[in-house]
Amino acid sequence: MNPPMDCPRCGQPAVTEAACPRCGVIVAKARPRGTAAGAPAPARVTSGRPEDPAREPSGGPSGLTIVVAAALLVVAGAVASRQWDRLHRRRESTADPTRPLPQSGNAGRVPEGPPPSLSVPLEVPVQNLRLPTDQVPDADRGRADDLVRRLASPASMTAPDVQAAEELLTRNPDEHGIRDLLEAVLLNAAARHRRQRQYAPCIAYLERARQVQPSSTRPLLALLEVSMDSGNWAGAEAAARAVLAIDPRSFDAWQGLGFTLVREDRSREAVEALRAALEIRDDENVRAMIERIQKTLADERGMAERHLAHFNVRYDGEEHEAVGREILRALERHYATLAGTLDYEPTSSIAVILFSREAYYDAAGVPTWAGGNFDQNDGRIRIPIRGLTTSLNPHMDGTLLHELTHAFVYDRTRGVAPGLLHEGLAQYMEGKRIDSMLTRDQVVLLADGRIGGVAGYYLSGLSFVEYLVANRGMGGINDLLKAMGETRSVDEAFRQVYGTTLSGALEQWARRLHQQFGSG
Repeated sequence: MNPPMDCPRCGQPAVTEAACPRCGVIVAKARPRGTAAGAPAPARVTSGRPEDPAREPSGGPSGLTIVVAAALLVVAGAVASRQWDRLHRRRESTADPTRPLPQSGNAGRVPEGPPPSLSVPLEVPVQNLRLPTDQVPDADRGRADDLVRRLASPASMTAPDVQAAEELLTRNPDEHGIRDLLEAVLLNAAARHRRQRQYAPCIAYLERARQVQPSSTRPLLALLEVSMDSGNWAGAEAAARAVLAIDPRSFDAWQGLGFTLVREDRSREAVEALRAALEIRDDENVRAMIERIQKTLADERGMAERHLAHFNVRYDGEEHEAVGREILRALERHYATLAGTLDYEPTSSIAVILFSREAYYDAAGVPTWAGGNFDQNDGRIRIPIRGLTTSLNPHMDGTLLHELTHAFVYDRTRGVAPGLLHEGLAQYMEGKRIDSMLTRDQVVLLADGRIGGVAGYYLSGLSFVEYLVANRGMGGINDLLKAMGETRSVDEAFRQVYGTTLSGALEQWARRLHQQFGSG
């Protein structure tokens, strides 16, 4: 049986369950009213499912227990992005503020995760090439044939191959087959750099391919996909529109443009772009994306809007105008803090939507204990504000900083940061620290791996981030986030910065924590 405590959110007295029976809050996420961010607060920790209170084993854990506990967190790290998606996913809806879509068998399915992949491969198949004619000198034909053979293994395409193809075109400027060959070599070389997450040379090769073949959409589609992949939404929009100027019936260009406009907070334009894609080809993912955007537009209908350099903030008109202004000022303050601490700024403005409490839970589709939500699908932060005054309480101020940290980390890592790191770093930036949140006995429980459920997940994330900071400081965290964005690999980023994989780092953290605070 857990010791009773008053609910920190609604005041329900003598709560003995993991979740408050009145408001549903789990205190791993909530703060007591009036408690400043990072200040000591009563912690209620449980093990296992919310309905299964902690049972403390009679003896201390063995070394095997530590390894098992670390292994469980490794699994959490491996699937954390999906867990985090589900935690931050908005409810499905078919709300339609414009005109109805014809229903399909997959209506309501919401696309998750990264931008849509385009159907046109970056590499050019050898069989699609027009080979040089007999007008080309024999020596150049031989060099061209050698390049064609090398194109059969796109991963082997190197800078000397590009140079050889450039020289062939210089000597045979009117030969269409040589021009096609150079485009293929450039695209294949770009594909190799993209796989290695080397965006600068990749884009340089694609821009050159665009010059070589001005009427070809393939380099532009590749630029569109690379720009989406790297979070360059302005570049993605420009590439999509350039494709449509050449081929107005390009499904991939309309689809990519629609997704890009969502991330640029231009939802109505996005719907029109995606509808244009559907007119070309029916696609369940495009339908689902339209339905999702329509739900967002319905949720935000009639809201007032304010803009600053880094934010677009929407709220419920005159009733919340004063608090909207105050939140905007707080966001700008937190933005400056994060930009300095993380040594990074997001590539585009961040949309922040302020809802009354009921409207928020309907729009965000998050648990009732969540105080805010960052949605990685559309890049929006959604916050419940009913009852707030212009003097923001510490809880709301901390929530703003927490969710804004998610937006920074997502943008910096191109969406690959695991959920455990996301939640740990968001709490760390709020000012939370394990030693001020937990009693000595609770720290022992955490070190023994006996805190489970949501509470254990959040506390473990914070403790893990504290461990990483203790090893290499915030500079190490920044290097880690940067490496994740560049390599698109969590394990490779950990290897570069901490000399081990995510699972290795988690095991080292679990052992260190148990050595310092464990019961035996």
